[in-house]
Amino acid sequence: MEQRNTGHAAAGYKIYIIIWILLVMLTAVTIAVTKFDFGAVSILVALLVATVKSGLILYIFMHLRYENWFFKLAFLLPILVFALSIWFTFLDVWYR
Repeated sequence: MEQRNTGHAAAGYKIYIIIWILLVMLTAVTIAVTKFDFGAVSILVALLVATVKSGLILYIFMHLRYENWFFKLAFLLPILVFALSIWFTFLDVWYR
């Protein structure tokens, strides 16, 4: 079987450990937000933190940074549409 060279090397352990620590810290932020009552802002902060965490996982651990722009766009466009639908749902609930 022929092996293909993907043209990129895997990130070192140092970057994986840094990203892991950052993900743990962001999880702590999400938990800390639930301890205080900020109203509707609590949900917004939790969603923003979850978005950052998923972006880090996609970019670093799933190697999305090595893909070409078309694949990134095809991958991220449905996520953007989903995020917009959630945003419009929250707008509807907030302004009732």
